[in-house]
Amino acid sequence: MKTKIVMLVLMLSCLACKNTSEETTEDGKTEMAFDKAKWQMKEDNDYPYRDKMLSDLIASDSLKTLKKEGILELLGEPTRTDNNYLFYMVSQERAGFWPLHTKTLVIKFTKADSVEWVKIHQ
Repeated sequence: MKTKIVMLVLMLSCLACKNTSEETTEDGKTEMAFDKAKWQMKEDNDYPYRDKMLSDLIASDSLKTLKKEGILELLGEPTRTDNNYLFYMVSQERAGFWPLHTKTLVIKFTKADSVEWVKIHQ
């Protein structure tokens, strides 16, 4: 009997613990704090953590203070580049082989390699 009570208390304690690195917003979306290693992690053709970290990354305003070299150091190699733009794929919904919807973080630089603006393209 004592063993069952101890097991029940342990199970309830484990269930009561909350992972503080992830939070759920009012709309049910799971968010987490920015983590450089998780941002760069790629599984097959997907980045499993980027969408969860995007709000924290944008809200911090730290991107706007960095030069191009600092952005590359923080976020790693972009998915695509074009002149003064860096494109980081955040998420992509597919129907089999074809992409249906892609969310991309776009960073535009000035000629002096300072961040001009940061936007989310969907």
